[in-house]
Amino acid sequence: MGGKAIERAAVRNLGWRQALIGLLVATGSIGAAASHEVLVVVGAAGQPSFASGFQEAAKAWTEACGKAGAEIVVVGLEETDRGTEKGRVFQWIDNLDRTAAMPAWIVYVGHGTYNGREAHLNLRGPDISVSELADRLPQMERTLIFIHGGSAGGPFLPAVSGPNRIVISATRSGEEINYARFGEMFAQMVGSSSGDMDRDGQTSLLEAFLSAHHAVDTFYKEAGRLASEHPLIDDNGDKLGTPPDWFRGTRVIKTSKANRDPDGFRAHQIALIPSELERKLSPEQRQKRDRLEAELDALRKRKADTPEQVYYDQLEAIFLELGKIYFPEDCPPPPLTEPEDS
Repeated sequence: MGGKAIERAAVRNLGWRQALIGLLVATGSIGAAASHEVLVVVGAAGQPSFASGFQEAAKAWTEACGKAGAEIVVVGLEETDRGTEKGRVFQWIDNLDRTAAMPAWIVYVGHGTYNGREAHLNLRGPDISVSELADRLPQMERTLIFIHGGSAGGPFLPAVSGPNRIVISATRSGEEINYARFGEMFAQMVGSSSGDMDRDGQTSLLEAFLSAHHAVDTFYKEAGRLASEHPLIDDNGDKLGTPPDWFRGTRVIKTSKANRDPDGFRAHQIALIPSELERKLSPEQRQKRDRLEAELDALRKRKADTPEQVYYDQLEAIFLELGKIYFPEDCPPPPLTEPEDS
């Protein structure tokens, strides 16, 4: 089968991944399990009505991590935490394994504040400023995910953004200081199959972001109120962020005047609760698969400027490497057949 047929058969979207993982089950090439590490920081509530929402969000994260087999630490709910939250957050960050294959998550559920110069996470005791958090976070080989689900979180996105990082903020600026509902909606979506937009058996980080936005948007419309929170996602390290209305489903449908790369690709590769098929891969296999898929995506973007034979040679090389992940040497893959045109 020629290069164009291969591309139609296997590159149309990432749906081919699930079929290959299914075949992997029969090969016995299954790696050891490892887990995500999740830190949930619950901020000072201020009012009892806010406290119940923050507690429910923390509970949702705990339940989702239980389903995922993830390691979770919750800071800010117990009275014994009072006044020590900042130190515990920094201790957790300092103890991170910088080379682990699975992502590390820092999730903030609470109010944010902004004084016109700097934004803060509002804790019971000393707050954490955006500059303090940015300075404390290490550059790591593993993926670091930071989710600010509260008000005035916009300044955290450019400060925390960088290589191997995914940043989500409930607001696009520090000026959006009203109570934000996004963090609580996100907590419900990340552990629910209702956020699985492409029906691949898992809710990716991108899908949770988009589904949470839809839930928040619906709330404001039904209440007849102007939305006071506008979330952004950054997963390519350019510090700019992409709003939800750039997406149709999980696909980007808009471009900027500067023709910058949109976000979303890396976030769509990661799910806190993996599908049954995805669990068959070891963390190292997933990490290598994700890197090769990123190379595949970059190659496709260069297709118009790449000589045809060079393009298909590089395409084949990537698929061969992907094949080594899914099929051991003693279990060759079945022959590819070209799909019928629909």
